[in-house]
Amino acid sequence: MAEKDFLDADQERAWRAVLKGHALLVGRLDSDLREHADMSLIDYDVLVQLSEAPERRLPMADLARAVVYSRSGLTRLVDSLERRSLVTRERSRSDRRSWYAVLTDDGLTALEAAWPVHVAGVRDYFAAHTDPEQARTLATVFGAVIAELAPDHEELRHYHPDQRATP
Repeated sequence: MAEKDFLDADQERAWRAVLKGHALLVGRLDSDLREHADMSLIDYDVLVQLSEAPERRLPMADLARAVVYSRSGLTRLVDSLERRSLVTRERSRSDRRSWYAVLTDDGLTALEAAWPVHVAGVRDYFAAHTDPEQARTLATVFGAVIAELAPDHEELRHYHPDQRATP
């Protein structure tokens, strides 16, 4: 096999650490949110995306791309959030086939209650293990990965290392 068919030892170690660290971190953040805020990490991400959107609303397809979730999975997730009155769905005024997810006032209240739990988890389980230079390096590396794998996803553009300044 050619040299390019292998990772060097540092790349292999880093890749395995990313896989295991990501799984453990996501699992812990999800567990903390379920225990203390009665929502999952993906619920939280959906509510965050909607809270940051104009008029607290996004087309379902855009929301699916923003949370990196399948459209069918997002439909089930929004169904669940809608049953809990955290979001509503509205038909698009311009395209009767399209739907928007809209954050409700109850959803914003739930998000605000969950925020300290999430921030504490990110701070304690992740940020406590990075210094500013390492955090910038991680953002650059994963921004480049996002740019490579999802270059046309407008919702992810602010993570792209070379596209932060573009509107």
